[in-house]
Amino acid sequence: MRTLQDLSTRRGEGEFSLLPRIGVISNPRSHMNKQAMRPELNLPEAVVIRQAPETKRALESALNQFARENVRLIVVDGGDGTVRDVLTLAHRIFKGRLPQFAILRSGKTNALAIDLGIPADWTVGEALKAHLAGKVERRSPLQVHWINSSHADQLGFIFGSGIFLRATLLAQKVHRGGWFNESAILMTVIWAILQTMFGKAESPWRRGERMSLSWDGNDIAVGRTFALFASTLRRLPLGIRPFGKERDGAKFLAVKAPPKSFLRSLARLQRGVARERLEQDGYVIRDEDRVIVSMRKGFILDGERFPGGNLVVSRGVPVEFVVP
Repeated sequence: MRTLQDLSTRRGEGEFSLLPRIGVISNPRSHMNKQAMRPELNLPEAVVIRQAPETKRALESALNQFARENVRLIVVDGGDGTVRDVLTLAHRIFKGRLPQFAILRSGKTNALAIDLGIPADWTVGEALKAHLAGKVERRSPLQVHWINSSHADQLGFIFGSGIFLRATLLAQKVHRGGWFNESAILMTVIWAILQTMFGKAESPWRRGERMSLSWDGNDIAVGRTFALFASTLRRLPLGIRPFGKERDGAKFLAVKAPPKSFLRSLARLQRGVARERLEQDGYVIRDEDRVIVSMRKGFILDGERFPGGNLVVSRGVPVEFVVP
């Protein structure tokens, strides 16, 4: 059996026809962006289409090209925000019949890549080998839809509001201080916990925001909410487990404001203590594929702030990701 290296050195024999088309989206603004292809692989444009779009319009144009040229694997060289933008546009451009995806960890945060077990030094060549070997895991993104609004649907994996929104804005300051990935997350979590524990009652970190969650006509949480967090990932960075035990599906956590027994409840969430005990202190966990959320202020989806409103947050169509 010929290896990928063998195929990359036999141009004259039509061997490249054995390889699938690959599209590489490299975000030029991503932190620690790496060389998209190992020089020794030397694969031509007939196999790899490289794009480095700097705007959403340029990204849309690149993905349209990938669709026209029947790309079978899209490699996203960027962080969680780049993955969100690529999946959101690709879902519309490929009309739901998506190719497979691979992720290179070059962003400030890489929660999806961490969940999938992608090493920090993974390359396009290694992703192609894994694609040819059929090494795939599936993840369903969250799909956010604005009711009676012109905002386009968004696909992402980590949704949050309340303290989560404040913490994300703080994380951006942490990034400017030279902290990234799990170290930045740790710094942000520590600061948010301190502000929550020792802040005054009127502190914006404790007083929460007015919002409501409902499922199938039943209210899950209504009123001032300290934190709203949702994800379809199995594992989160630093081993954080706000939903308890690791599992598939869309998971929602709503915490009433002001939070009660904060550290004790965080420890219970991490251990996966019975939901009934947590709900007594205002920590509501639900596994639902479709939730209605109403909020005035915005929310964070994979690191970017979006406007609030009346939203449907649901479990999207599964996406295939190539893994080592």
